[in-house]
Amino acid sequence: PASHMSLLMISLLGWPWDKPPPLPDPEPEPTVMPTSFIVCSVMWIVHGFVLDVLVIGVLPFLSPSASDAQRADKFPWALGGYSSKFPKVPNLAPTHRRFIAENAAYALLRVAPAIFITNLPVLLMAVVSYLIEGLTIAWEIIFYEAPANSMLPVTLMGVFASTVTYTATVNTDGYIKEVDPTVLLAMQIACALTWLCWLASAFATLAGLLKSKEK
Repeated sequence: PASHMSLLMISLLGWPWDKPPPLPDPEPEPTVMPTSFIVCSVMWIVHGFVLDVLVIGVLPFLSPSASDAQRADKFPWALGGYSSKFPKVPNLAPTHRRFIAENAAYALLRVAPAIFITNLPVLLMAVVSYLIEGLTIAWEIIFYEAPANSMLPVTLMGVFASTVTYTATVNTDGYIKEVDPTVLLAMQIACALTWLCWLASAFATLAGLLKSKEK
């Protein structure tokens, strides 16, 4: 009786202030892939598989003439040179075969992010691959007078690097759960360096065009 009344009073006096505050509801998992990630996925499939594998790696075995046309239009460095001083490298000659192997490695780096799309280090490797290719194309343009249409692929490297870097930096809906600031910074630096390659290439291309007009 008295003891029961005491326990009842203690219970009434202690309730509900002795209860821990309710836990906040967890953030809902995104059910739809954000648009920027979808854009990246399409880009990786088109560039990494269609271009680097089918056009560069498979087409030479199916149609040498079509392959030669693609080399002249998109990859003039795979022809062996840019003037009559250099003989044209035939379809599937050693130099051309090494070009195919190089792009098979690029394809690995550019298709993997479509599979591991929430893995930031994998996305970083894709951006670094754009930097490496942009740097080597700039090398051809600046030091070896690669033709003006070489600006198209070096521009694409900048666009691709920017698309991935923007997607990872904004990270809509927290789609990438683990974002290492150091990895993200490395990606942003690689993207900036890719555009630096583009800028140097643009100056060299413009200088080459002006020099040819003077002649």
